[in-house]
Amino acid sequence: MSDTVVVAAVVTAAAATGSGTEVRSGGCLCGKIRFTVTGPVDDPHVCNCEHCAKRSGAPFQWWVGFPMDGLKWTGEGEPTWYDTHPGKTARGFCGGCGTHLAARDYGDDTIIGFLATALDDYGTDPALAPTNLNRVAEAAPWLAQCDTRPATAG
Repeated sequence: MSDTVVVAAVVTAAAATGSGTEVRSGGCLCGKIRFTVTGPVDDPHVCNCEHCAKRSGAPFQWWVGFPMDGLKWTGEGEPTWYDTHPGKTARGFCGGCGTHLAARDYGDDTIIGFLATALDDYGTDPALAPTNLNRVAEAAPWLAQCDTRPATAG
């Protein structure tokens, strides 16, 4: 059985039972920072704000939340945290390779946000599919044209 089928089966079974016990893993590009998250996916979305674009070097970022009490850092350490909105939000990244990984809001110790692409199976886990687009008015104006342009396979 392929890994894709296994992941889909696990996610589908958990969603059907409402168990919220699925475990997902992820990490940075160099492998120094690794983590697991257990629990239901919270608010998978794409953010088009200027702040996310500047920080990431991309026109948008794909975020997904998980229960903070289901987070375990399993690599050589934890991310380096930077207050992108002092007193409000901190963003976690690998100090070695620079991979952006996570976000946490001060005063909310229940949810931690991860960039979906920091998860190992981000491309095959249907529970991570964005359910909304945030800050659409701030999106790059050419982004909407991408739906009508030819796509390439590689």
